[in-house]
Amino acid sequence: MGEQIEYGDVKIPIERISAHELFLALRPPDGQIYLVAPLDAQPQQIVDFFAAHRVQAEELQQKMRKRFVKGRSVRCRFQTGDVAYIMGRPFMLDVVPLATRRVGKVEARGRSTSKVQVDTDLSLLTLYIVNERSYDQARTAFLSYARSVILQNAKSLTVQFAARLIPERKAPAVRMREMGDRMAQLRGGALWLSDDIVGYPPDCLAYSIWRCLEGVSRLPEEGKKEALDATIPGWRAACELLSTREGPYANR
Repeated sequence: MGEQIEYGDVKIPIERISAHELFLALRPPDGQIYLVAPLDAQPQQIVDFFAAHRVQAEELQQKMRKRFVKGRSVRCRFQTGDVAYIMGRPFMLDVVPLATRRVGKVEARGRSTSKVQVDTDLSLLTLYIVNERSYDQARTAFLSYARSVILQNAKSLTVQFAARLIPERKAPAVRMREMGDRMAQLRGGALWLSDDIVGYPPDCLAYSIWRCLEGVSRLPEEGKKEALDATIPGWRAACELLSTREGPYANR
């Protein structure tokens, strides 16, 4: 049995990570609450954190269980209770309908969302959309937030990697779109990222960007290899994750 804490009548599994983040998450379909904690987090710190968030976590647990009573597929359908990933981190979705307004006799439904709320302690992403049963609206709302996270990280990585791989050229602009056959591509002077990269851990994003810039680099092959090992030590694991495309981080 792995590491866990006991709090009253519940036992909470703990997953340790190297990042300095402490948060709760839920595992579908049964809504198992677990804690993700830094390697150096002390037991009392973890217990106190859980105590402060237990009530909210159990409310989310009921929402997830309700969703999976209707259908036990763990595929993300962008409904309340589903788990979607952003840079490898699981977020439970809570899809909330917006009040519609009428213009004369025509209902103004809007396209997606007017607001997204994020609770990082509880790994909760609340999507406010007009029609909570609309897959397209919920997906658009999710991507509107997820893309902003990815682009913020991708832009800084691209500048950093370009300085090392293509110092004679300006770092390309970074944009995102749907691309079914690849995670990243240099085209038209821009570096394009696929929406599919949203779910994968940071090393996968970094490796995808690196491979694009490496393709136009004038560095000798041995120099590229040494630079890759030094810059992204986890690139091999990232490459393996990306090759599956249907792994645990795919928001299918």
